[in-house]
Amino acid sequence: MDSRQTLRQGTRLRSGDDPNPWEGLHVQQVVVPIYTSHDEPPPYSETQETSSPSADASISIQPLPDKDGVIISVQPPKSPADQKLSHVPCDIALVIDVSGSMGADAPVPGEEGENTGLSVLDLVKHACRTIMSTMTAEDRLAIVTFSNGSKVLQPLTAMTDENKETAKTKLEAMNLEGCTNLWHGLKDGIKLFKNEETTGRVPAVMVLTDGVPNHMCPPQGYVPALKAMGNIVPSIHTFGFGYTLRSGLLKSIAEFGNGNYSFIPDAGMIGTVFVHAVANFQSTFATNATLRLTYPDHVTIQQPTGASVDRQDAVLVAGGNYGLVISLGNIQYGQSRDIYLQWKSSSANDDELCPPFVNAALQYYQMTGTQCTNHASRSLHDLSFTTLSDAEMAYHISRSRICAFLAELFPIDPLGEHRVDGTLIYGDGLTQKQTQLRDLIASIPAAHYPKDPKCNSLLQDLRGPEPLGQISLALSRPDYFTRWGQHYLPSLHGAHARQLCNSFKDPGPLQYGAESPLFIKCRDALSTAFDDLPAPTPSNLPPVGASHMWMRRCKRSHVDPGSFSRFRDIQMSSYNSSSAPCFAGCTRVRLASGRRVRISSLRRGVCVATPLGPREVAAVLVTPVCRREMIRLEGVLVTPWHPVALPTGDPVTGRDEGPVYCDGWVFGM
Repeated sequence: MDSRQTLRQGTRLRSGDDPNPWEGLHVQQVVVPIYTSHDEPPPYSETQETSSPSADASISIQPLPDKDGVIISVQPPKSPADQKLSHVPCDIALVIDVSGSMGADAPVPGEEGENTGLSVLDLVKHACRTIMSTMTAEDRLAIVTFSNGSKVLQPLTAMTDENKETAKTKLEAMNLEGCTNLWHGLKDGIKLFKNEETTGRVPAVMVLTDGVPNHMCPPQGYVPALKAMGNIVPSIHTFGFGYTLRSGLLKSIAEFGNGNYSFIPDAGMIGTVFVHAVANFQSTFATNATLRLTYPDHVTIQQPTGASVDRQDAVLVAGGNYGLVISLGNIQYGQSRDIYLQWKSSSANDDELCPPFVNAALQYYQMTGTQCTNHASRSLHDLSFTTLSDAEMAYHISRSRICAFLAELFPIDPLGEHRVDGTLIYGDGLTQKQTQLRDLIASIPAAHYPKDPKCNSLLQDLRGPEPLGQISLALSRPDYFTRWGQHYLPSLHGAHARQLCNSFKDPGPLQYGAESPLFIKCRDALSTAFDDLPAPTPSNLPPVGASHMWMRRCKRSHVDPGSFSRFRDIQMSSYNSSSAPCFAGCTRVRLASGRRVRISSLRRGVCVATPLGPREVAAVLVTPVCRREMIRLEGVLVTPWHPVALPTGDPVTGRDEGPVYCDGWVFGM
């Protein structure tokens, strides 16, 4: 394993930030004293960390054996002191796009041609009701909509039972309008938190949009406009639905706001993305966390995870040393934050005269006005406190290299917005990136530890068999990258950079939060609520005339129309699924001639028997799967929750009998 293989990436200074971010930090309290090159070599503490009385997170500095890298780990408590706590109280502002495109159909995932009449906005409302259902009187919820302008439907309001009903009524009353005025919605959502720093609740703004801002955009750019607002209390989290997104902007807003950007490609991902986002809020240990490093002037430290809007350059501080501020944002119970840094010394005799060292000060808030601080220090040549295994070192170095590779796809423009590298779409840049990806896969340290679960999860993200290996798949073809890769990869980058589980889709992010009992409890409660809450009233039902046509067709075919109404019952779990509903290839299908064949042998134009008579197959949907759970029902292998009607009896779902597992392909038509 060679940490020197990690990509070296320059840093960015956040113009408009405090020109002296070290003001107020008492450097003399750090365990290792500040010194200049003319002073005696500094002693360093043999104690790995020291804590202030109010701080509960530990910090460790672990130099790596190659003597050119170090991993600084922040470890919060595994669980809150109150073991009965259902979740950490939250203040959440929902900022929802109600432009006309949000009224588009949200078809059942994987069911070509099937439609429940639900719109995208219907599903967003359902996700919002899910969030609301897990909130208590200790939580507060605000609702803001934006289109031509912005409307605050509800300020931050305690979620008592009575107020929940009022909020639900306001959600239902949301109507579609015209344009996409993202800036006014974002600004009004942030303003709701003015003077709300010390409430004891986790402050968060959730922005969901399905398009490109096209009205009242700030002329100076979004990131400069946000900087001009001064102190921003809540973290800002952005959610992009569909394929016509300005995803680089959404990522930049989230990075500046200490939040996360999530990509929702289709209706099937709405549930899981919202569930995981809110579960992370509800399991928050600390907010506004920063890591402040101090090191001598002959040492250079680099962050090899790629460019980010919140990245800062090192600056000279007292005593001729350098200081570097690394923003961590929110920290969750049970999930460490592990920062891999590269370092080098310009002093030939640094062992004897100028030993390289680093002082670290972890600062954070616990939703109060009191700042907690932890200190740690270490000589970068001292390996006596390095307890990481080789596999753990390989994992964090590899994670950093993946982040650096992904960040290069979306450089930051002068206004602070991530923009996709134009050569990836219009030139030969995609071919070059495919070559670089192959080189990365061949050289990544995690490849030496394929049996380690965390290392293996990174390998699965990079090159796993479909439907895994999404990084390779996104870059494999220009149409893949243009349609979904350019939106998905920035989302994956954020999950790995901030060590956040953002859905149940990708193996890598699924490692985050896996050791947090509170996160798991909150996630499961939210997921159950999403599936079990009554389905929303569909906004896009066919007009009355179309319903009459359907009834007449059923009568001509001697079919009871009522038997089909049950197929249109909405299972909300369909919109909270990691894969689409389909049948195993061995499933037998009756042709119009009466002959039975495997569904895998069907082709376009073949006539099959249906309750309405013979019908030609318009298309066959083939989906690769790996260890996909299937249900055996009357000789049929079907994915869970797929509606099924038996020849005699009421419709059932594939959950009625035990599961088996399928590798290879599943089929729909």
